[in-house]
Amino acid sequence: MNLDSLADELDRLYEFEISEYIARCDELKKSGFKIYRNEEGRHKVALTGQRPRKEEVQYTYVEKKQNFFERAKNYVSKRVEKVKNMIRLAKLLNDSHNRDL
Repeated sequence: MNLDSLADELDRLYEFEISEYIARCDELKKSGFKIYRNEEGRHKVALTGQRPRKEEVQYTYVEKKQNFFERAKNYVSKRVEKVKNMIRLAKLLNDSHNRDL
């Protein structure tokens, strides 16, 4: 498939089948493509590391947004990891101090 046909496919999915659109975007991103979309819902597809050609219409990079629960889970898990690391550091310092005595 060429990049134009991928863009046409995404245009159609974005308009009529949003759940399949999200899955297809994820699949293309994993394959090394970047996906851009303008306000009108038109798409451009480019290989990673390339920008779409400059045209009169501005395209922006489509990024999957996380919902509230995903953000909350990530926030809590990061904080738990930080606390675990601080406890490990405290144990390491305590053990090294006890060995020196």
